[in-house]
Amino acid sequence: EMDEAFVEGKSTGIRGRGSLGKTPVAVMAGISRGGGLSRAHMQALGQVSSLSLEEAAQECVAPGATIITDGLHAYRDLPSLGYRHRFQVQQTPEDAAAFLPRVHVTVSNFKRWVLDIFHGVSSKYLQSYLDEFCYRLNRRYNRTDLFRRILNRCVLFTGPVTYAQLVAS
Repeated sequence: EMDEAFVEGKSTGIRGRGSLGKTPVAVMAGISRGGGLSRAHMQALGQVSSLSLEEAAQECVAPGATIITDGLHAYRDLPSLGYRHRFQVQQTPEDAAAFLPRVHVTVSNFKRWVLDIFHGVSSKYLQSYLDEFCYRLNRRYNRTDLFRRILNRCVLFTGPVTYAQLVAS
């Protein structure tokens, strides 16, 4: 499943694609053999466009896979990139949640996690929070060893990092 969501910012009035002050995020959620959520990936976008959504799909979804989306026209070129594409035009947001349940559960859980733990995040660091959330979500069945694995990856794959480098990214 693939959809876009809008997170952060304080905006009243219009929900979804028409909201102002929110960052668009591409959300991809895999379907497990049992029909549940397998893995998820979220990527902050500059804008919702065919190009940005196609790039997000190419980074995270294997060619030949079936991508299920709502009827947004920006997804219509996915078959030309080697994907099978199944879509359904939605009349209401509730219809979209029923058609793409794994994506909507992922977004809902991310928003709740951000509010509960951090009380909000800025768009400047949003991708880092998305990455952490997806890392934890995708390893939710292997949590007992999570800290050691993260520490191991930091030691093996990165050199020393100064505080100035950390806050500059």
